[in-house]
Amino acid sequence: MIKGKAKMEFGTGDIRMTGALSGGIGALCCITQEPHEIGEKVPVEDTWDTEQAEVILTFTKTESIDALIAELQDVKAMMDGSYPFENRSVRRKDLDFDAFMHIENNQIYHDFMKKGRE
Repeated sequence: MIKGKAKMEFGTGDIRMTGALSGGIGALCCITQEPHEIGEKVPVEDTWDTEQAEVILTFTKTESIDALIAELQDVKAMMDGSYPFENRSVRRKDLDFDAFMHIENNQIYHDFMKKGRE
């Protein structure tokens, strides 16, 4: 299940990714932080809780983690040019990755206006 919408922009080292386990559920918690070197392991000496996380990916089965890793490996291969594209897989125009955020905002506005007319 997906709840809400969020866009995470990677590439500047400002997303802190912290793994957690609670009650048999694994999680990857993502928190905006001051930029640091990408991939650098920053010690988790401070305390934090899930309320600080802007995005939390939860896993009840390890197979879901494997599926996520496999898709991320495909994205990496696409970016470095080693992905074996088929002709039908190549898009003719670029995707607008910000558009889906605007769609949700427009829907909220239209729902609000509709309720006002009822």
